[in-house]
Amino acid sequence: MEKKKWMAVAMVWAITFIAACGSPDEVAPVMQEVAGMEIQAMTPMAERKQAEGMDVAYAQAGHLVVYYSNGKADGLEKELVEVDAVTPEQVVSSLSRHNIVSIDTKVLGFEIKEPDAQGRKILGLDLSKAFGEYMKTMGEDCEGVLLAALANTFLENYQADALFLTVDGEALETRHGVYDREFIHQGDGPWEE
Repeated sequence: MEKKKWMAVAMVWAITFIAACGSPDEVAPVMQEVAGMEIQAMTPMAERKQAEGMDVAYAQAGHLVVYYSNGKADGLEKELVEVDAVTPEQVVSSLSRHNIVSIDTKVLGFEIKEPDAQGRKILGLDLSKAFGEYMKTMGEDCEGVLLAALANTFLENYQADALFLTVDGEALETRHGVYDREFIHQGDGPWEE
């Protein structure tokens, strides 16, 4: 029985990883190979709504703007999701539904800092080690898209100018770099730091 649990966990992890960075043509055959069986796609929640042409005005109580990777993993798309309240935990939960963060990522700390000398509103976000480990499994391009989606989602929903991200109190460090600077909103295109 324990072996079956671990196989199920490994299969979910592999599917999550593949779905986060692979195109639909690449994902289907690999999913079948990993699972050894046919897998049905999940249907979106009824309250999830596609949003086109969104701007900061919808980031209000009851609605959350969520950025996620497009099908090619070279840019971003966004949608409007109905929520009870916009909280950092709800933002992370919504991002996990799009594999932007792992499902076990937790918010350890969040603050909205007083405007700096330039009048910029800066967010401080500290995520659990699970997020750092998840990011270490990504290729460089996928890593950039995931970080852009995370940053854009927080910045738009909190109408902030910059996000300072840490993992367990330290700068995020991956195979491709150390992220010890602020992130700013990057639009819907590819991530460029």
